[in-house]
Amino acid sequence: MPADRAVINIDEIDYTDLVGNPVQMKADQFPGKILTTRVVGVSGDKLLMDRSGSSGLVADLIHNQDVEVYLSYKGEPVVFSSKISIPHKGKLQIPLADSIFPVINREFQRVDMEKEVKLACFEAANISQVRLNRLRWFKTKTINISAGGLLVELPVNLSGDYYMIVHLGLSNVPIPDLIVGRVCHCRPGRESYFNAGIEFIVKEKHLEALPRSLIRNLPDKLFDFSEKSRDELNGFLIEKFTNNTIEE
Repeated sequence: MPADRAVINIDEIDYTDLVGNPVQMKADQFPGKILTTRVVGVSGDKLLMDRSGSSGLVADLIHNQDVEVYLSYKGEPVVFSSKISIPHKGKLQIPLADSIFPVINREFQRVDMEKEVKLACFEAANISQVRLNRLRWFKTKTINISAGGLLVELPVNLSGDYYMIVHLGLSNVPIPDLIVGRVCHCRPGRESYFNAGIEFIVKEKHLEALPRSLIRNLPDKLFDFSEKSRDELNGFLIEKFTNNTIEE
């Protein structure tokens, strides 16, 4: 596979090349751990996984959580993001993403990183009451981060539709101080904490991704995180990840 190829579309995949391949996975349920297994079959656009890998952790995976999948395709390492699918009967399944990225050309570098950040969250049902000077800010720690979002620890379970304003505090990368994000999921984590996945909303898509009432009630400057900002953050994380040093 040429190294300069950006993506592989799902309709180009030779599924027979995937069966039997070893797989490494990063799942939100087990932050910081790399789960190892292998592809034992294909059903439609879903990969069927051996559930006996990683000392039983693969068998314990919870349905419908985000997962990052690394495997070999035609001799080259590739990566895609998906969600765990566990039917009532049968093997653990992972739907193949519409696009698969060569590891060196992946869309956003996700870095396992514990870093203190500040957050303010609010529920979609109460958006009409949201004002910046009324928000309650709190500190927490990241589990991992990418230019597309982050996984953080929370002391509460956000079970509804929630949004967040995030202050990353990365002074050495040219991005806005505050970023608006959408909570995609919230699942049990270590001890009494919960792991919340937050998707960053870029300026170019905020009108379609966010409720109009939220946009009206917050200052325009909160929507300055653009696609260019995201690229800057991705480049920063790739550089620091490659050098194994993340500076705050």
